[in-house]
Amino acid sequence: MRNKLFWNTFLVAIIVFLSCMTVTLDALYGYFSSQHVDQLKSQTQLIASAINQYGDDFLDVMILDTNSRVTLIAPDGTVLQDSRTDSSSMENHGNREEVQEALTNGYGQSARYSDTLSEVVDNYAIRLDNGQILRFSDTQYTVLTLLKSNFHLIIIVLLIAVAVSLILSAKVAQTLTTPLDRIDLSNPSEEDVYPELQPFVRRINIQNRRIAMQMKELKSEHERQDKMRREFTANVSHELKTPLTSISGYAEIIRDGVVETKDIPTFAGRIFNESQRLISLVQDIIKISRLEEKEIPLPIEEIDLYEIAADTLDHLDPVAEKQQITLSLQGDHCIINGARKLLDEMIYNLCDNSIKYNNPGGTVTISVHSSEDKVLLTVADTGIGIPKEDIDRVFERFYRMDKSHSNAVGGTGLGLSIVKHAAAFHNAEILCHSEVGKGTTITIVFPSAQALPV
Repeated sequence: MRNKLFWNTFLVAIIVFLSCMTVTLDALYGYFSSQHVDQLKSQTQLIASAINQYGDDFLDVMILDTNSRVTLIAPDGTVLQDSRTDSSSMENHGNREEVQEALTNGYGQSARYSDTLSEVVDNYAIRLDNGQILRFSDTQYTVLTLLKSNFHLIIIVLLIAVAVSLILSAKVAQTLTTPLDRIDLSNPSEEDVYPELQPFVRRINIQNRRIAMQMKELKSEHERQDKMRREFTANVSHELKTPLTSISGYAEIIRDGVVETKDIPTFAGRIFNESQRLISLVQDIIKISRLEEKEIPLPIEEIDLYEIAADTLDHLDPVAEKQQITLSLQGDHCIINGARKLLDEMIYNLCDNSIKYNNPGGTVTISVHSSEDKVLLTVADTGIGIPKEDIDRVFERFYRMDKSHSNAVGGTGLGLSIVKHAAAFHNAEILCHSEVGKGTTITIVFPSAQALPV
């Protein structure tokens, strides 16, 4: 930054210097040009006055400098006399601008530029009393001529300007960057910098606080995720170990011949049931993983949510009747865009949970209705309810608020987690309200019409 600031300051200084020099030279040249013309006019008038009084013999005794020239011209343009060249060899001057103006107005003025000599010749002509034209000419050097003649001086001034610009640029760069270099980015203080940098330091402080807060949140989230990972690992190990232990135990008893022949089918049935439980658990874990990664290629179609709910209740009716639970469905036929298989499993898990964690003689009510651009699926039961501190966690994998009751009703402990991921797949929102001893109401809010990614 310091080098960039140094070179930018240096270039600005040089540009300013050259611009000032150019403007100054132009202004001075304009001023001296005006003075030169005025002086030329005065000298011409003095010479004309002397000729009118003493005759043209005055030209013979007049002393001129090397850059000046006097020419006497007849009214027809013939050169009668010239201070620098033999008049007989000179061409007719009747077509010269200053001569024509003098014949018409009594005076005339012109300027002619010489590319060869890089000079401007100013001419001023006056009509004499006898009708002749007196022209006085003088050379005026151009800016280019002046630059050439003063080249060495200009180079010296330019070198001095460059040296001064380098010194000042280095000083400015150091002055500006030193306070920046001294800023403690982790804890900058506005008192350590000049006022112009205080807003910058203030923004750094705000950004530091924001980063610190984000880091704290990330750390907290990391700890939470790490805790969930450990819990998930422990739960998976426990859930896999339980059926495997049962299978191993029953198989060992049969292998050792402890079981009578008539009891072998009973033990084989237990092994089969535990293996099915194990397969179901593994399938649910794989299903959740695929839902998280959105790797399940399911077709999206228009689905009547009311019809799926009715089919689910028909399927669960024998289970509910066995536990003395009354199932009911109410609402309207509402169409959404979704994956039929996931919606069926979502409703099944919600109803299955409501039956498992219900009281004998309780009820499970499913309602489907629309509200503005949303479709609401609600599953309400009169079961044991969920404590407030557990409501936010019931959708976590393997989370069980009452493990003794959960073990009694069975299941993999992944039902509500599948519901959560299936809802996310459909861009749906889950609302849960529960009171201990009174029951639980879970509402899934679906978009009524939305194209979902396959």
